[in-house]
Amino acid sequence: MRAGLYVHFPFCRAKCPYCHFYSLEGRGDLYLEWWEGLKKETEGHIKENLTVETVYLGGGTPSLLRTDDLRALWELLDGRFWLKTREFTLEANPDVEDDAVVREWREAGVTRLSIGVQSFDDGVLAVLGRGYWSGRARDFCGQARAAGFDSVSFDLMIGVPGETRASAMKTLEEVVRLAPDHVSLYILENVEGLPFEKVLAGHPVDEDAVADIYKLFQDRLAAAGLRQYEISNFARPGKECLHNLKYWRYEPFLGLGPSACSHLGDRRWCNKRDLAAWAGALRRRRPLYEEMVELTPAASAKEALVFGLRLVEGVDLEALGNHFGADLEALFAPELAELEGEGWLLREGSTVRIPSSRFLVSNHVFAKFV
Repeated sequence: MRAGLYVHFPFCRAKCPYCHFYSLEGRGDLYLEWWEGLKKETEGHIKENLTVETVYLGGGTPSLLRTDDLRALWELLDGRFWLKTREFTLEANPDVEDDAVVREWREAGVTRLSIGVQSFDDGVLAVLGRGYWSGRARDFCGQARAAGFDSVSFDLMIGVPGETRASAMKTLEEVVRLAPDHVSLYILENVEGLPFEKVLAGHPVDEDAVADIYKLFQDRLAAAGLRQYEISNFARPGKECLHNLKYWRYEPFLGLGPSACSHLGDRRWCNKRDLAAWAGALRRRRPLYEEMVELTPAASAKEALVFGLRLVEGVDLEALGNHFGADLEALFAPELAELEGEGWLLREGSTVRIPSSRFLVSNHVFAKFV
């Protein structure tokens, strides 16, 4: 089975007020607990029927790892899995203090760097509580390019309180000048229960203005050679994120570490979110997950349809149905007819896709199939 491998590094220098991913401040003994837990978790997958094509090290802030730690992690994975990797991604923040470490990452085997830039406007960075300014972000992105990575990606965020068309243009101008291979563009949302919820409540964002800025990014990135291939992602030809494509194309993936999720065969699960609970379950040889979902062919086909519709290329209903043994045309005949009739879906033969003009309201389409 060809699969992607995600490893969750759950530590940050400081917790961003808008981030809903599981992470903790600090390292020390907690880092050792994570490392020992990872060794135990990978023991259960030693050279099983799993060929790993992509490795994605996310978090948290995995760029906090020392180069020796990164090499040790790669050696651990190489000893446990059949590694036939076409892509090894490391998420990195621009606040790395040692410039030389960027080149060392490349020498340690990382091929793709995903940089959490968020914005090149200092006002927006201040609102987000990022621990660096735009000048440092520019320098770091330049260092990443000079280090010789096969692919450099920028994570950007829009829909931030105080953002204007001028601040968005400032970020766009820097992106075009720095010429990354890939851009992920996210809208600030889903902050319920997080510290940033109060900020957003006190300074609500105009949804129409966000839509205009999203369209501005779509047009300007396309003109710069970055083709949109998913609702939030743009890339130069051949530089799409191979690991994330596995999610959207409903291909197998395994997640390691606290809160990491997996989907292999007809089973889907997420590890315990808490580091101590995850590590404790490993020590006691108890289940790592809260719930294991057993998927029927019809349920798998529905999920694959929703994930696939995030892609610009859309979904081939006939091919997907044949793969899972489910007639999607019959299963969703009323929904497909309604969405096509109202322009929410475009059809070419057995392929359906969401028009790019409706990406921002695509949840309307997804809700019809779940």
